[in-house]
Amino acid sequence: MLLSWRSRTFPIDWYEEFGSSGDLHLEIGFGDGRYTVARAIELPDARFVGLEISSGSVQRALRRLVREKISNVRVAKVGAGFAVQQFFAPYALSSVTVNFPDPWPKERHAKNRLLQRDFFTLCATRLRLGGELLLATDHLDYLEFAKREALASGVFRLVERLPPPGVFETKYALKWKIQGRSLYYQVFENVGGQTPEFPHLERPSTMPHALLKGRLSNEVGFEKLVCAYADGYVIVHEVLRSFSSEEIPGERWLFRVTIDEPELKQHLLVVANHRKDDEVIVRLEPFGDPIVTPSVRGAVHVVTEWLAKTVSTLVVTERNY
Repeated sequence: MLLSWRSRTFPIDWYEEFGSSGDLHLEIGFGDGRYTVARAIELPDARFVGLEISSGSVQRALRRLVREKISNVRVAKVGAGFAVQQFFAPYALSSVTVNFPDPWPKERHAKNRLLQRDFFTLCATRLRLGGELLLATDHLDYLEFAKREALASGVFRLVERLPPPGVFETKYALKWKIQGRSLYYQVFENVGGQTPEFPHLERPSTMPHALLKGRLSNEVGFEKLVCAYADGYVIVHEVLRSFSSEEIPGERWLFRVTIDEPELKQHLLVVANHRKDDEVIVRLEPFGDPIVTPSVRGAVHVVTEWLAKTVSTLVVTERNY
């Protein structure tokens, strides 16, 4: 039920995943999973994918799915923008549900809201024609904001409809009702239209790497690096030096890196080690199944450039990133 998405080819083959071809529904921010489970029980022939960024919510939802013996739900710990673009083929989804998203109520934080014009446009490329994005919220300003953004996208129309049973019985809905807050429901229907392409990432046949002539030197120091690359940032926190052993011959430097991109944040290792007496390879370590995005390729570039500038005996001879 927990989707191991990092090792998958994009878009994901959902027929292979579920072994069936029923309608495919996406829920973004499923909380403890109670609404997801209710829908899965109501529609046993449909397929449901849930996204969350909270580890606690993922764990609670998985326990609920196991307890209820649900087999037509998959959950993933990943951000919505990345998942919608990469997980799903064009027009694969029947619906996208967003229940009680963070309203980011302060004006200066409105740019962080999920339901913005670009996200509606992205969803339109993954929803079938006539497919729906379904919003439940307790925040009137967010509702009006989402309406404006949907209409501005040019590919959705507003549909007024009573919410289905269970929408206002989620964890947050019950909390807001106890507090006496008003709750709102809105349907956005995909009417089609011109949209930009949102390509899927391709899995590289080889991990990004570079070759340098020379030898590593233990006489250099290191300070944290923060570099913009592609549409994200490469943050190199520290370097750890390990020495030759029977299991791993030759000296290795391990660079601990964070890749911060608009739709995805990853923690990974870049390794520099002697491949021959006078050659050093800098490569992305496959540990943890990193998703090779443009900014991840930038991690190899940043480490390579730092080594070439810092270790006087090293010269870059080949770049494969």
